[in-house]
Order: sequence, then C-alpha cells, then structure tokens
Amino acid sequence: MNLALSEDQILLRDTLARALAKESTPARIRAAEPAGHDPALWAVFQDLGLPLLRCAEAHDGAGGSLFDAVLVAETLAERLATIPAIDALVAGGLLSALGTAPALQQLARMAKGGGPIALALHDARETPDQLVGAGAAAEAIVFRWGNELRLLAGEPGPPDPNTASLAARRLRFSHNAGTSLAQGPQAVAAFEAAVEEWKLLTAASIAAAAKTAIDQASRYARDRHAFGRPIGSFQGLAHPMADAYADVDGAALLVWRAVDAIALGEADAAALVSMSVWWASHTGVNATVKAMRAYGGYGMTTDYDAQLYYRRVTAWSLLMGDPAEELDRAALRLWAGDAPAGLPRAGEVAVSFAFPAHAQAAADIARKVFTEHMTDARQAWSFDSGDGFDPELYKKLAEVGVLYPDWPKAYGGGGYDPIASAAIHGVFVEFGWSHVVIRIADLFGKMIMHFGSDLAKQEILPQFARAEAFACLCYTEPGSGSDIFAAQTKATPDGDAWLIRGQKIFTSQGHLATYGLMLARTSEAEKHAGLTLFAVPLDQPGYSFTPIQTVGGDRTNSTFYDDVRCPDAFRLGDVNGGAKVLAAALTIEQGSADLYVGAIRELLAPALEWARTTERHGRPAFEDPAVRARLAQAATRMHIIDVLNRRMIWAFANGQSRKHYGPTGKLFGSESWIACSTDLMQLTAPFSLLQGQTTLGWIERQFRRAVPSTIYAGTSEVQRSLIAEAGLGLPRSRT
Repeated sequence: MNLALSEDQILLRDTLARALAKESTPARIRAAEPAGHDPALWAVFQDLGLPLLRCAEAHDGAGGSLFDAVLVAETLAERLATIPAIDALVAGGLLSALGTAPALQQLARMAKGGGPIALALHDARETPDQLVGAGAAAEAIVFRWGNELRLLAGEPGPPDPNTASLAARRLRFSHNAGTSLAQGPQAVAAFEAAVEEWKLLTAASIAAAAKTAIDQASRYARDRHAFGRPIGSFQGLAHPMADAYADVDGAALLVWRAVDAIALGEADAAALVSMSVWWASHTGVNATVKAMRAYGGYGMTTDYDAQLYYRRVTAWSLLMGDPAEELDRAALRLWAGDAPAGLPRAGEVAVSFAFPAHAQAAADIARKVFTEHMTDARQAWSFDSGDGFDPELYKKLAEVGVLYPDWPKAYGGGGYDPIASAAIHGVFVEFGWSHVVIRIADLFGKMIMHFGSDLAKQEILPQFARAEAFACLCYTEPGSGSDIFAAQTKATPDGDAWLIRGQKIFTSQGHLATYGLMLARTSEAEKHAGLTLFAVPLDQPGYSFTPIQTVGGDRTNSTFYDDVRCPDAFRLGDVNGGAKVLAAALTIEQGSADLYVGAIRELLAPALEWARTTERHGRPAFEDPAVRARLAQAATRMHIIDVLNRRMIWAFANGQSRKHYGPTGKLFGSESWIACSTDLMQLTAPFSLLQGQTTLGWIERQFRRAVPSTIYAGTSEVQRSLIAEAGLGLPRSRT
C-alpha cells in the first residue's frame, strides 16, 4: 500500500506546474478561447517532451506510466491549459503501440515540432458523425473504421462554437477517408485501450479542475465579508462546498484506484474506468456550480475564473457522449463479462491501494477464526444483532492476537502495524459482522495507553485484551446533543476518587460495558476548560440504564450515574484537560470508513440477486439498462468509500494524516449508505418493504440502519463543518 508520489513523479508534476503558472494565466486562457488552442503553450509542452510521454523509448518517447499521464492531466486541468494535451498524449501512445511505418512517421512529426494529434472516440463506421474535441487544433486525427485504424491529415478547420470554447470540430467520416495505419484485432485492441486511457485522463482532469474551482472559491469566501462575517463561515455556503469537495476528492482517488487495478490486472479494472469517468462527470459539474455560487453574482460574469472551470468541466464530461452510458457499461463489465478489447498499458505504477503481504497474512489469521466460528445459527443471529456482541468469538480472536491487533504485545495486543490492523478489521466487514463493540473497546484502550496512569494500564487493559471487559462512550447528554462541551454530568472530588452524578444518552453498549469513557464537568469556570475524562468502572452501585430502540433495530441506552465512584488513578489526562484528550478520541473514532463499505456491499449483493432472478415487464430485471445503472451507482459509491478509507489507513500509518480525511470518509460513507439504501429500496419495491432474513430483507434492514449512521460519531453536519475548516480552510462555522 502506497499513496505517495515517487521523486520522479513529484519532479514531473512540479516542473509542469511551474511552466503553467507562467504560460497558462487567466489572460492567456481568455486570449486562446476563439481558437480553443494556445500554440505558444503547445510549444512549451513540446519542449518538456510531454506529447511523447506515453510513447516507447524506442520511438524517442519517455516510456512514461499511465499514472504519470494521470499526474500530467491533473496538473494541466488545475491551470485550464488550452491545448489538446490529453488527445495528444493518448494518440501518441496509440501510434507508438501500433508501430507501423505511417504511425511512426506521424509520431515523428509531432515530436519534431508538429501540431497535436487528435483522437476520434467512436468507431466511425458505426458513428460517422462525431465531435472531435481537438479536431480544430490537430494536424491529424486518428480514427477507427471497423477493424482498421486510419489517419486523417490535413489543415484543421475552425472550431465549431461550443460551451467551453474548445478546439472542438464536428466531422463526418466516410468509408474512404484517411490513410490506413493498421488493421486487425490487435489494432482494434490498441484503439479501445486508447479510448479507455482517454476516459481515465479526462476523469482525472475533471476531478482536478473541479477541486481547483472549489479551492479558489474557498479562498474568496475567506476574504469576502457579509453581515460582519466572512461568508465562508455561513453553513449555507460552507456545507455544500464540503459536500462537493468530498465528491471530487473521491473522484480523483477513484481514478488512481483504476490505474492500480489495471497495473495489477484485476478483473474489475475496466469497470473501474467506467465508474471513474461517470462519477467525475456526475460530480464535477455540480462542484463547479457550487464554486460559482460562492462568488454570488460575480461568479456568473466572464471577469471571474469560476465560469471558466464550469464551462471546461462541462465540456470534458460530455465529449464522449452521455456520461450515464458509462454506468451501464460499468454494470455489464462487472456482472455480465463485458470488457473492452484492450486496456491501457500501465507501466510502473508506484501507487498501490493493495494491502501488503504481511497485512494479508494477518487478515488470514482472523479469517480462519471467523470461518471456523461462523455457523448458520450465528449468521442468522447476527442479522438481528446490532452490536454483534459475541464474547466467545472475541476470546478466540484474542487468543491469536487479532482482537486488538495494533495494541502492543505488552498490553495483550498483536503488535501489528496500522495497515495490518486495518486488514484484520476488514475481515469483520467481509463476514458481515458488526465490530462496533470491539472498535469502542479499542478506542477506550488507546486512550488509557496515551493518557492513563500505570495502575489503569495494569488493571484495565489486560481485561480488554482477554475479552473479559468491554466499554462504552459516555459523551452525549439529553440537553446538549452534539455539543459535548455543554456536558453537565459532574465529577466531584472525594478523597483519592471522584463521584460521578448525572445522565448520558445514546450510550451504545451501555448495557454490555464494564467501563465507560466518561466526559464529566469538573469546573464551572469555563465551558471547554472545565471538562475531564475518566475510565469509569460501571459494575458498581449507582450505575443504571434503560434501553432505547432505534429505527434501525439497534439498541442504545440512557445511562444514569448516582454518585458512581471512579478512582483518580482512572482519570485520563489532566483535571480540566478533557478537551485535549477528547480530541484524540474523536480522531480515532472517525478513523475508518470500512463500516460503510460493508453496508453497501450488503445492499448490493441482494439487489443484484434480485435483478437476476426477478422478471419485470416480461424479462429479467437485469436486462433493463436502467436497473443495471442503479446497481452500478451503488457499486461506484462503494469503491469510492473504499479508496477514501484506504487513504485514511495509509496516511495514518505513514504520519501523513490530515484532519479532514476522517470526516470525508465518514460523511461520504454515511450519506452514500442513505442514498444507496433508499434507491435500492425503491428499485426493488414493493416487496422490499417486507422484513426478515430474505433476499430483499437485507435491503430493508440496511435501509433502516442508514439514517442513524449519519448521526453517531458526529452528525453529517458536524463532518461538513470539519471538512470546510480543515480541508478548505474556511472560517469556523460553529459558535
């Protein structure tokens, strides 16, 4: 697993970025709009040797990887470079792959100062009338006619007026147009691989441009004031921007994941390409609209750059045709065995989302325990169990060191690194087993390790490690909700101990826990500075609870504390220093999104089974493209949650965490859970209304469980504020 760029990749990106900062200014972009092409910038691109980035070294190319091309596409898009670079990169690589004399002759012309080469994206025999995005700037156009690839050379004509002022030209190809480059199955496979590469680079461009538009609008919103405050502090602006940021962040990572899948030869690599271009197109335009709106009326004017990003992203997303067609294509590639004749050559791709061998081996240890333990009866029981509380399973996992895998062995853990630990947690998801109980105890234990006394470590941690004790979080109170700093539950000194008096609510696992991570007020002097955290023993007089049932079928509790005694040795951190300790706790609590991957997987599997076995309008539901598209939407969101989660894991393990990574995964994951469960409930209605352990009963169950996921561990509104502040640098939107 590696999401860091290599030194060569950083150099490539930074060199191009410096050139574009000088050569692709707003003034130059506007000046190039009539032609849709900036010849001077193209000359700079050529001087950097980038048109031949994807060409073999034997053909005087750089032999660059597919990921190198993605980085170039992202960097160009950030600056809205007005050159047909994507077409040139892809067409150049295609000509190099063909290797025929006419192909190499045209490639040499571009290398020696000639104009760009464009790519017609569809088989011209089937679709003779095409809009070629770089057709008005290209010296030649590569197109397909059946099983033959041809080159249409000549003086380019003027662009047809279009939304984004691209060098786009509408052309009608004929059976006798152009000269032959190559023909046969290998030529067709090379062409289809080039089209798939074009899609990926375009998706990367859309995501990068949309993210830049959001970033620029955020800077404006920090400086612009209204009603005596920066406009970026208003949640009505900040929260939609946070949603858009999460969407395009996921789009960029999904492109990276697709490249990784191609490099590894994974079965779903082609589907990931289609998912990438659909999701980028689906979310990119929306993001640029939100960016424009941040400027108010100025965003609509041509004097501001926001409209440039909006127009470019719109055009890039539509050049291939209706983006929705890619959803159906993704579905057919995932579940019907369809595949393009070829996929792009990946080359050496340093970035990898795969768990390394040692992490997979650790996961296999947990997988063996689950396989032996998971009887049909337990599987049936887990359907109705919101917490999955199974001490026998936990003891078996503890015996082989994978219950709390990244705890030090001295505390009874497995001593695994964070990446191996994440792979082990993924096994819970794989078997559809709730690991909320373990995650809470894991959080509790780490708080003791970091902030607890020696006595607390010696007395409490071994109980957890042997699966003899469990924990709950005692934060929320009836009168304060998400405002945990408004807590009124009091801790009063009593010799070498504290007496806890008050009430908490939504204390999940409060009926199972041996200890509670208690936030209590120890001073009335100041709202934030007067709080302290404790590891409170709950197996004593004065502690009681009453159940609260949720719409999702889960149980939580109201918990009551009537002079519950807590030794001072079980205090975590300084007296009145609870805010610091709590910040660490919340970071860990929001540090994984694999729960949401599992939730959507449990929605998608029965929905797919339903589609294959149910007839609608006299034919299997799966034969309906609209049905397939809705299944593919869920699959796309599942993959995006997965890449957001893996980025969190990698960043934490390598000391590169950023504050918004956790909230982004939590927001996107929980909101996707609602979106997918609602859509699949509607798709499979009316029988999706029926409860029980049936195919559609799983969808109904996940539908009810989705809404609470947007509330626990911080509501979606809280996550949006955190993303706006930490990811976009907007002012604090809560007072």
